[in-house]
Amino acid sequence: MSNPRAAQNTQTTTTGAETASPSPNLTGDPREATYTTAPTAGGQQPTTAPTAGGQQPTAAADPGPAGTATAPDLTTTTTDLGAAGDTDPTAGAGGEYYSPRDVDGDGDVDLIHTRIEGIDTITHIDEDGSITLVEQDTDGNGTYETGIAPTATGIRLAEDLDDDGTVDLATHLDPATGAPVRQDVIEDGRITDTRLDTTADGNPDVHLIDSNGDGRFDTALLDTDLDGVTNDTLVDTNGDGTFDLRTADTDNDGTQESFDTATDGHLGSIEQFEALIPAEDHYHEQAGTYPAETPADPSATDLA
Repeated sequence: MSNPRAAQNTQTTTTGAETASPSPNLTGDPREATYTTAPTAGGQQPTTAPTAGGQQPTAAADPGPAGTATAPDLTTTTTDLGAAGDTDPTAGAGGEYYSPRDVDGDGDVDLIHTRIEGIDTITHIDEDGSITLVEQDTDGNGTYETGIAPTATGIRLAEDLDDDGTVDLATHLDPATGAPVRQDVIEDGRITDTRLDTTADGNPDVHLIDSNGDGRFDTALLDTDLDGVTNDTLVDTNGDGTFDLRTADTDNDGTQESFDTATDGHLGSIEQFEALIPAEDHYHEQAGTYPAETPADPSATDLA
């Protein structure tokens, strides 16, 4: 996996005083994402930031290359926020501040805007105090190109590499170790390339590719001996979901020397690799691999 750069392909971004509908746009202007500081219920400013599971994220570090990536630091931190007038969103360009905001006026903190070491961060808080999304402007150009959010199976780091407002790369991190377990390349809202570390050794061993752009993977590159060299390549050349071409590197020199073809499905199907991707993942929606539940067969009374 390359250096991870990006939560969901569709992300909810808060701007102004309203919450936008889900979209792949991770871009936000700090001037629009900064709100008037509001006290919490009872008119008192909290002395500790709302936390998720008792923890508060600090500014996320660059995960680095595959095998060394780590999740954002979630060590417990207590910060005295002082009175409402003590936090000034218009602090100097290089100034550091920590400002909780009540966006909808219900008395609860909805987001926290911070600037630490020049990095602007917006942390979105759920009604129960859980962190639902962390957005960061890591390159200081005024747009939030990085989003970090919890998923059902871990943490998703989504990144807009070209500042066009859409996610280009999504890295799924193990919540316990912070190591990347999967990385998706996203083009026009579709996952076109996925690398998976199925052995949790820090290196990808399965590489899936959608070569024809139909939304479903048709090629699988496998590192079966976990040495970083592709041993087998399986290809579904006719789009029927089963592999009909296999090439292999028999002497492990990095070159595929032998090949095998099949029409009976004995080379396997793409489903065995799609099963490695969580059922609720965006990939299955785009590929149509988990269709909606079909109605039961009609009974005699249904047809009467």
